[in-house]
Amino acid sequence: MADIDILKQLFDKKILRIIDVFLQNRDKQFYLRELGRAANVSPATTYRIVGKLVKAGIIEEIKISKFKVYKIIVNEKTKGLTKLLKKEVNPLEIFVEKAKELDGIDSIILQGKKTNKSANILIIGKDDVSKKVDGITSDIKQKHNFNIDFLILSEQQFKQMTKLGVYSGEKRTLWERIKG
Repeated sequence: MADIDILKQLFDKKILRIIDVFLQNRDKQFYLRELGRAANVSPATTYRIVGKLVKAGIIEEIKISKFKVYKIIVNEKTKGLTKLLKKEVNPLEIFVEKAKELDGIDSIILQGKKTNKSANILIIGKDDVSKKVDGITSDIKQKHNFNIDFLILSEQQFKQMTKLGVYSGEKRTLWERIKG
């Protein structure tokens, strides 16, 4: 994330917005005006920036009859830009940030391993937060295509079930309320 902040300070934000539009739409070809609208940059500035990006070998200009369209070139330069500008989104972090604000949750535990598409979560706390947690997981599923299955247990239930071996295997505490 620090890399993005440094780039934003060093480079024109309009250039970064245009590059971001291309990176988010790798297979799409853009007319100049369409690109400017998508990046919220004026047509004249878009034209100037596109010229620089074509010269730099980041995007290509494709002539169709009397029209020109622009498309990102997939090469080492653009792969490097993708790594630098990639906005890392961790749905599990988003879940923890939202869930820890709810009264009635004492800890959030990852049960097993997180995959690219899902995670199993144990929530130690009060059962009355179930609907709110369900709302958070539904929102994450919709926005990030990441499924979070959860179970809410009291601290006593969790200890008993762990003793019985029901929740054996890898567990990692993602957040715990400081008691005091």
